[in-house]
Amino acid sequence: MSEYVEGIKEIVFRATFPPIMSAFKRSGSGDGLRVQIDIPEVDVDDAIALMALTQCVLEFRVRVLRDGNNERDQVTSRRSAKRRV
Repeated sequence: MSEYVEGIKEIVFRATFPPIMSAFKRSGSGDGLRVQIDIPEVDVDDAIALMALTQCVLEFRVRVLRDGNNERDQVTSRRSAKRRV
C-alpha cells in the first residue's frame, strides 16, 4: 500500500492536551488508548485534513514546541504551508 493517500503525505498542526482527566482513556477491551487533543483555531484548516484519513492507519510522532502550562493560550500565530505533498 502506498504511504500517500489522496496526495497527503504529512499533515502538520499544533495541539495541546486539554486540562481534563479524560484526555487519555483506555479502550473498553484494554488493548489500546484514546487520546483527545485541543487544536487552536489558527491550525484548524490544516488539522481538518485528518477527516479524509478516518479509514487509514496513521503513524504519530510528537515534537515538543514549548514546555509550559500556558501553551494553549500562547498559540495564536498562523504557520505557513503545513500540508506537504
